[in-house]
This record gives sequence, C-alpha cells and structure tokens, in this order.
Amino acid sequence: MNKRNLAILLSGVGVAGIAVLSWWLRSPPLSPIPQAPVVAQPTAAPTSTPSNVAEATSKGRQIAGGAYEPSDPRWKEARAKDLVDHAWQWRMPINFYGRVVDENEQPVPATKVEFSWTDLSQEGSSQAQTNTDERGCFSLLNKTGRHLQVRVGKDGYYTPKRQQISFDYAAFWETNYHEPNPSNPVIFHLRKRNQGQALSSGEIRPTIPADGTPAQFDLLNGGRISPEGQLVIAALTNMEQYPPRIFNWRATISVPSGGLIEDDAEFSFEAPENGYQPNVEFDMSLNTSDWKRLIEKSYFIKFGSPPRYGRIQVRLNGGSQKASVTYWVNPSGSRNLEASSNEQVSSR
Repeated sequence: MNKRNLAILLSGVGVAGIAVLSWWLRSPPLSPIPQAPVVAQPTAAPTSTPSNVAEATSKGRQIAGGAYEPSDPRWKEARAKDLVDHAWQWRMPINFYGRVVDENEQPVPATKVEFSWTDLSQEGSSQAQTNTDERGCFSLLNKTGRHLQVRVGKDGYYTPKRQQISFDYAAFWETNYHEPNPSNPVIFHLRKRNQGQALSSGEIRPTIPADGTPAQFDLLNGGRISPEGQLVIAALTNMEQYPPRIFNWRATISVPSGGLIEDDAEFSFEAPENGYQPNVEFDMSLNTSDWKRLIEKSYFIKFGSPPRYGRIQVRLNGGSQKASVTYWVNPSGSRNLEASSNEQVSSR
C-alpha cells in the first residue's frame, strides 16, 4: 500500500472513531438496577416456625426474618412496584383470622378484639372492633394497608404481654410478615383470673450506697429501710458522673432467714415451698463475657418463721446508685400470690 492510500485509510478510521465517541456522549446513561433491601442475618437458626409466619415451601423462597434469598421472584415484583408506586406497600390487602383460647386451650367467647392498621387514609391509620364467637374465633376482612396490630382482652382474664400483636402485609422479608390462612388462625391466649389474696405490694426506687454498704427493706411495711427488713441489696457501683463504656461493678441480693428462686414466667402465682437460696450475686468485672450495665430479674422469695412468700422484680443499674424494686408479699403465709385487686405479678 502506498503512502497516499495509507493516509486516506487512517483518515477514515479517525472520522469513524469521532462519530462513535460523539454518539456515546449524547446517549442517556443506563438506569441503575434497584437493589434489594439489606436483610439482617439471624443470630441463630430458629427451632420452629410460628404458625402465623410464612414458611419456606420450596427452595428459593424468602423465609420471613431469614437470610436474603435473591432467587425469590417476589423481590423482582417488589422492585418493579417501587418504580411506579412508592406507596404500594400501604395498598396491600389485609385479611386476618384469629382465635382466642385460655390457659387450658379452651375457646374464650365474647372477647373484645381491637384492630389498628396503617394505611393511606387522611389520618394515616384506621381502626375496627369485633368480638369472638362461641369458638373463640374472629376475623378482619377486605381492608388495605401495611401494618396491623391486634389486641384482645376480656374482663375476668389476664392478657399476656408475650404474644405477637403486630403483623406486616408487605415486607415478606421481615420477621412479622403475615400470610393469612382461615384454616390456621393466629392463636391469642388469655389467662382466667382466680380467687385473689390481700397482698402487701408496692414499688420502691431506693438509692443504693455505691461502697457496698447493704440497704435493708421491709416489704411488709411499705418497703421502707429497716434493720427488720426482709430484702437486702448491697452493691459496689460506678461513682463517676460520666462512667466509661465498661467498668467494674458487682451486686448482691439476699433474703435473711430465707432465700430466693429466680422465675420470669408471666403468671407464676404460686410460690414454691422449697428450693430457695439465701442470696444471688452479680459480678460484672471488665473480663465478664456477658457484661451488663443493667440487671433486671424476677424472684420468688421466702422469709421468716413461720414462712411467708412473695415475688419481687429488681432492677439494678451499675452506672449509678439507682435501683427499683416491685414487690408482692402474702402476709398470711399462703403461697398464693394472685392479688385480689388489678395489681398483679407479671414479669418485665
């Protein structure tokens, strides 16, 4: 090829390159691919799946509250909806089926049921009420929204705090995602009130000396400090105004002439007769693997001769000298700790 033809060829290649570059610069950028929400990894594998939580029916399905499963086609559907309607999650159909039973799994008819759900109404939420039928069953149908709260209650019954009341109808990756099933209603428990007792009860918020000096409280006389008190708390706690993130502290809870048994059940109304230990100790040194600034515990207590029984809930803060003690004591000597009033023993 002579020099003249080579020059013509190189000139043509240059012009083509400039044309391609110009077209590329004028073209609009590609839209980014929407990313799935980050889902927290579970701290431990669940031992069972509640009946009101979606289960993995096949491989590739996102488990509610589980690790992110990108092959679930619902992710693609959710991303597509986000592109055209940012409020679609608050337009989801809401249907709910529930059943109320007592501590013996027997139906509780005529239970009051209150619903509240977030939606796109002017107020941002809507409410409804109903009552259970003779089988303890109830439902909410043909509503739209996202989050639903369900509360149940009936005179003559206790309502446990430890049961699910919140349900999500859009975020299938969340732990409380709910798929309604009329054949498998969500179970709510109530506990029937029994014959109560006249208890000595109350709450005290004492300041515990930080140098380990014991403080003794009389639970039969308003929880006042007294050398005749049945409950003793001693602690070595932080004395700085602004404590460090981790610091050494320790505490002891004891019952002279008696003892304690830890129990955090919500409705433990009968104190054990035996098995009490005279004290419990908490050592929160810097190298403690489960170090905590705050300790919250519930105990049965037994003291005196003849013995009396009670229940306490104790809250100790190692970063200050503040404490909280809620107590119920049966002065008659009975192990029955169910109060005749509305003040009942329940765990925190």
